[in-house]
Amino acid sequence: MVLIHAGYLDSRMWDNQIGYLSADLRVIRYDVRGFGRSSRISENYSDYKDLLALLDHLKIDRAILVGASNGGRISLDFAVEYPERVRGLVLVDSGIKGFESSGPDEDKLWVRVTEQEAEYLRLRRDGKFREAASIDVDLWTSEVSPDLRKQLIEIAEYNIHSDSDDPFNFQVSPDPPAYKRLGALKMPILIIAGDRDVPGMINLSESIHKELPQSRLIIIRGADHIPSLSKPEEFRREVSAFLKELT
Repeated sequence: MVLIHAGYLDSRMWDNQIGYLSADLRVIRYDVRGFGRSSRISENYSDYKDLLALLDHLKIDRAILVGASNGGRISLDFAVEYPERVRGLVLVDSGIKGFESSGPDEDKLWVRVTEQEAEYLRLRRDGKFREAASIDVDLWTSEVSPDLRKQLIEIAEYNIHSDSDDPFNFQVSPDPPAYKRLGALKMPILIIAGDRDVPGMINLSESIHKELPQSRLIIIRGADHIPSLSKPEEFRREVSAFLKELT
């Protein structure tokens, strides 16, 4: 199993799950390029190709991918390019490339994100990294405890980028994008979403589910964008049930 972290965090976000998951599986977590202990970005690259290089280096033929948010986007990019390398997918409030809004009504679901993104970018440009990190944490992990919020702000601050090394400015995604190729995915897929996530993300999880007839969608009550942190026991239960289906 490979755990792929959310975009504003790093592999430390899995600290509370790694022990449980590794009891029966070989579990790998890594820092996506540009985050954690990985190198900063200076040229075009592809996250899904980095994941392929990692699996090849570790001599892993097939794996279960668990991707949270941007990690889900990476998992889907990888799965549409190398489906034979994926045993199963767990998509947690997942992003995806190629999804198009159906119009103004759907755009309204992203208003909160749009409004806060402008402030986040302004603070980042002004070098106010902790304030910018706080905006990210409060937007995406609104349901965590005060102690955990403090830890997440420290991790998010560590992973703040400047305009010149923002990974998303250098990312090269598959073409056609993953959303246009979901019908090609035949492996078992579990989709998890938190009901306290921003409405646009919940809608996106539902849209991905509709395109994948073999998938199962679970909405975790009281969970935000990162259910493994806001509702860890419930997250663990759903992933455990999915793993039993694979064995």
